Amino acid sequence: MAAENIGTLMDPASERAKRGAFFFPMLFTSIICAAWFLARFLWAGTSVPKAADFGVGVALTVLMLFSIGPMSGARTKLIRGEDAAALGRLAALLGIAVLVVVGIIATWWAVPIGTGYGGIYDITSGWILLYFVGGVLGLLASLMKGKQVLERFQSERWVAHNVLSFWGELVLLWTVFFIVFYIA
Repeated sequence: MAAENIGTLMDPASERAKRGAFFFPMLFTSIICAAWFLARFLWAGTSVPKAADFGVGVALTVLMLFSIGPMSGARTKLIRGEDAAALGRLAALLGIAVLVVVGIIATWWAVPIGTGYGGIYDITSGWILLYFVGGVLGLLASLMKGKQVLERFQSERWVAHNVLSFWGELVLLWTVFFIVFYIA
Protein backbone atom coordinates (compact mmCIF):
# COMPACT_ATOMS: atom_id res chain seq x y z
CA MET A 1 0.00 0.00 0.00
CA ALA A 2 2.75 2.45 0.90
CA ALA A 3 4.68 1.64 -2.27
CA GLU A 4 1.63 2.54 -4.36
CA ASN A 5 1.34 5.92 -2.65
CA ILE A 6 5.02 6.66 -3.17
CA GLY A 7 4.86 5.55 -6.78
CA THR A 8 2.02 7.94 -7.59
CA LEU A 9 3.48 11.07 -6.00
CA MET A 10 4.79 12.45 -9.28
CA ASP A 11 2.53 10.70 -11.75
CA PRO A 12 0.33 13.72 -12.61
CA ALA A 13 3.24 15.35 -14.48
CA SER A 14 3.64 14.43 -18.10
CA GLU A 15 6.70 12.49 -19.22
CA ARG A 16 8.02 15.54 -21.05
CA ALA A 17 7.68 17.71 -17.93
CA LYS A 18 9.49 15.15 -15.80
CA ARG A 19 12.40 15.00 -18.20
CA GLY A 20 12.45 18.71 -18.99
CA ALA A 21 12.63 19.93 -15.40
CA PHE A 22 15.70 17.79 -14.88
CA PHE A 23 17.93 20.07 -16.98
CA PHE A 24 17.71 23.07 -14.63
CA PRO A 25 20.39 21.69 -12.25
CA MET A 26 22.59 20.92 -15.25
CA LEU A 27 22.20 24.49 -16.50
CA PHE A 28 23.35 25.73 -13.08
CA THR A 29 26.32 23.35 -13.23
CA SER A 30 27.30 24.61 -16.67
CA ILE A 31 27.27 28.22 -15.49
CA ILE A 32 29.43 27.41 -12.45
CA CYS A 33 31.89 25.35 -14.48
CA ALA A 34 32.13 28.04 -17.16
CA ALA A 35 33.27 30.49 -14.47
CA TRP A 36 35.91 28.01 -13.27
CA PHE A 37 37.08 27.37 -16.82
CA LEU A 38 37.56 31.11 -17.22
CA ALA A 39 39.44 31.21 -13.92
CA ARG A 40 41.77 28.52 -15.23
CA PHE A 41 42.92 30.89 -17.96
CA LEU A 42 43.08 33.96 -15.74
CA TRP A 43 44.86 32.44 -12.73
CA ALA A 44 46.82 29.52 -14.07
CA GLY A 45 48.13 30.91 -17.31
CA THR A 46 47.54 29.33 -20.66
CA SER A 47 50.00 26.45 -20.62
CA VAL A 48 49.36 22.99 -19.23
CA PRO A 49 52.21 21.91 -16.91
CA LYS A 50 54.25 18.87 -17.86
CA ALA A 51 53.24 17.18 -14.59
CA ALA A 52 49.61 16.91 -15.76
CA ASP A 53 49.06 13.30 -16.78
CA PHE A 54 47.74 13.63 -20.32
CA GLY A 55 47.40 9.85 -20.69
CA VAL A 56 44.95 9.57 -17.78
CA GLY A 57 42.94 12.50 -19.15
CA VAL A 58 42.75 10.84 -22.56
CA ALA A 59 41.80 7.50 -21.02
CA LEU A 60 39.00 9.06 -18.97
CA THR A 61 37.72 10.97 -22.00
CA VAL A 62 37.75 7.86 -24.20
CA LEU A 63 35.94 5.97 -21.42
CA MET A 64 33.31 8.71 -21.22
CA LEU A 65 32.83 8.77 -24.99
CA PHE A 66 32.63 4.96 -24.97
CA SER A 67 29.82 5.20 -22.40
CA ILE A 68 27.58 6.85 -25.00
CA GLY A 69 26.91 3.36 -26.43
CA PRO A 70 25.48 1.81 -23.25
CA MET A 71 23.67 5.08 -22.48
CA SER A 72 21.87 5.19 -25.82
CA GLY A 73 21.27 1.43 -25.68
CA ALA A 74 19.64 1.75 -22.26
CA ARG A 75 17.47 4.61 -23.46
CA THR A 76 16.35 2.57 -26.48
CA LYS A 77 15.57 -0.45 -24.31
CA LEU A 78 13.56 1.72 -21.89
CA ILE A 79 11.53 3.18 -24.74
CA ARG A 80 10.79 -0.32 -26.08
CA GLY A 81 9.85 -1.54 -22.60
CA GLU A 82 12.69 -4.07 -22.40
CA ASP A 83 13.49 -3.34 -18.78
CA ALA A 84 15.80 -6.30 -18.11
CA ALA A 85 18.05 -5.31 -21.02
CA ALA A 86 17.97 -1.67 -19.91
CA LEU A 87 19.09 -2.71 -16.43
CA GLY A 88 22.08 -4.48 -17.98
CA ARG A 89 23.10 -1.29 -19.80
CA LEU A 90 22.62 0.71 -16.59
CA ALA A 91 24.94 -1.75 -14.81
CA ALA A 92 27.58 -1.19 -17.52
CA LEU A 93 27.25 2.57 -17.04
CA LEU A 94 27.64 2.12 -13.29
CA GLY A 95 30.93 0.28 -13.85
CA ILE A 96 32.17 3.03 -16.15
CA ALA A 97 31.10 5.70 -13.66
CA VAL A 98 33.05 4.06 -10.84
CA LEU A 99 36.16 3.86 -13.06
CA VAL A 100 35.84 7.56 -13.90
CA VAL A 101 35.47 8.51 -10.23
CA VAL A 102 38.64 6.55 -9.38
CA GLY A 103 40.43 8.13 -12.36
CA ILE A 104 39.50 11.67 -11.34
CA ILE A 105 40.76 11.08 -7.81
CA ALA A 106 43.98 9.59 -9.22
CA THR A 107 44.69 12.76 -11.22
CA TRP A 108 44.80 14.94 -8.12
CA TRP A 109 48.34 13.86 -7.23
CA ALA A 110 49.79 14.76 -10.64
CA VAL A 111 49.91 18.55 -10.18
CA PRO A 112 50.54 20.20 -6.80
CA ILE A 113 47.60 22.21 -5.51
CA GLY A 114 49.97 25.10 -4.69
CA THR A 115 50.37 25.92 -8.37
CA GLY A 116 47.71 28.04 -10.04
CA TYR A 117 46.85 25.30 -12.51
CA GLY A 118 46.78 22.61 -9.81
CA GLY A 119 44.46 24.59 -7.55
CA ILE A 120 41.95 25.38 -10.28
CA TYR A 121 42.19 21.84 -11.68
CA ASP A 122 41.53 20.26 -8.29
CA ILE A 123 38.61 22.56 -7.49
CA THR A 124 36.99 22.10 -10.88
CA SER A 125 37.55 18.35 -11.07
CA GLY A 126 36.32 18.05 -7.48
CA TRP A 127 33.10 19.82 -8.41
CA ILE A 128 32.69 17.54 -11.42
CA LEU A 129 33.49 14.56 -9.17
CA LEU A 130 30.47 15.46 -7.02
CA TYR A 131 28.26 15.25 -10.09
CA PHE A 132 29.80 11.90 -11.03
CA VAL A 133 29.08 10.63 -7.52
CA GLY A 134 25.49 11.84 -8.04
CA GLY A 135 25.43 9.91 -11.31
CA VAL A 136 26.73 6.78 -9.58
CA LEU A 137 24.06 7.09 -6.90
CA GLY A 138 21.34 7.66 -9.52
CA LEU A 139 22.46 4.63 -11.52
CA LEU A 140 22.67 2.54 -8.37
CA ALA A 141 19.18 3.62 -7.25
CA SER A 142 17.73 2.79 -10.67
CA LEU A 143 19.40 -0.61 -10.66
CA MET A 144 18.24 -1.43 -7.15
CA LYS A 145 14.69 -0.38 -7.94
CA GLY A 146 14.70 -2.44 -11.12
CA LYS A 147 16.09 -5.54 -9.45
CA GLN A 148 13.84 -5.45 -6.38
CA VAL A 149 10.54 -3.90 -7.50
CA LEU A 150 10.28 -4.36 -11.26
CA GLU A 151 6.64 -3.21 -11.38
CA ARG A 152 7.55 0.10 -9.78
CA PHE A 153 10.52 0.48 -12.14
CA GLN A 154 8.20 -0.08 -15.09
CA SER A 155 5.74 2.55 -13.88
CA GLU A 156 8.51 5.07 -13.21
CA ARG A 157 10.75 4.71 -16.25
CA TRP A 158 11.12 8.49 -16.31
CA VAL A 159 13.54 8.21 -13.36
CA ALA A 160 15.88 6.05 -15.42
CA HIS A 161 15.44 8.45 -18.37
CA ASN A 162 16.50 11.31 -16.11
CA VAL A 163 19.55 9.41 -14.89
CA LEU A 164 20.52 8.73 -18.50
CA SER A 165 20.01 12.38 -19.42
CA PHE A 166 22.19 13.34 -16.45
CA TRP A 167 24.87 10.95 -17.68
CA GLY A 168 24.72 12.51 -21.17
CA GLU A 169 25.34 15.92 -19.61
CA LEU A 170 28.27 14.47 -17.65
CA VAL A 171 29.83 13.15 -20.87
CA LEU A 172 29.56 16.63 -22.38
CA LEU A 173 30.85 18.30 -19.21
CA TRP A 174 33.87 15.99 -18.95
CA THR A 175 34.71 16.42 -22.66
CA VAL A 176 34.74 20.22 -22.30
CA PHE A 177 36.76 19.87 -19.09
CA PHE A 178 39.33 17.70 -20.91
CA ILE A 179 39.66 20.18 -23.77
CA VAL A 180 40.11 23.15 -21.44
CA PHE A 181 42.44 21.57 -18.90
CA TYR A 182 44.54 19.24 -21.06
CA ILE A 183 44.57 20.66 -24.58
CA ALA A 184 43.98 24.43 -24.39
